[in-house]
Amino acid sequence: MGNIQFCIYAVDDDEDDRYLIQEALKPYSDCSVTFFNDGESLLDDLLNSPEGKLPALILLDLDMPRVDGYKVLRTLKTNPNLNFIPILVLTATRSEETVHKAYRLGANTFMSKPSSFKEMTQLFQLMYTYWLKTVHIPNNP
Repeated sequence: MGNIQFCIYAVDDDEDDRYLIQEALKPYSDCSVTFFNDGESLLDDLLNSPEGKLPALILLDLDMPRVDGYKVLRTLKTNPNLNFIPILVLTATRSEETVHKAYRLGANTFMSKPSSFKEMTQLFQLMYTYWLKTVHIPNNP
């Protein structure tokens, strides 16, 4: 295993989707992924995180129990200590209304969940290249 340079938080209540995300990220030895089953556990972690222990980006499903992705977006994007973390919505919902709402709440990207593992690996190759290797994301302020 290589040196971990990027920590990704993935929030999804679907066990199969979490498995696919984990498998799709395996080729990237400089990435680690931490999973959360719902928005409440993610927010608990981020809001109580010691300084410096924040993810490089968050993969966020919208439809989850307890605290959904919309509330997560609203909470994180209005928090000055966390609003710089890129949030990539990865959800099964594809309606225009959902896309608009996610962007209005501060999503940095909106992606539909791929229907195959091959498509998931292609999506993650693009995500990795763009979000972790190309753009400049501020370190913890």
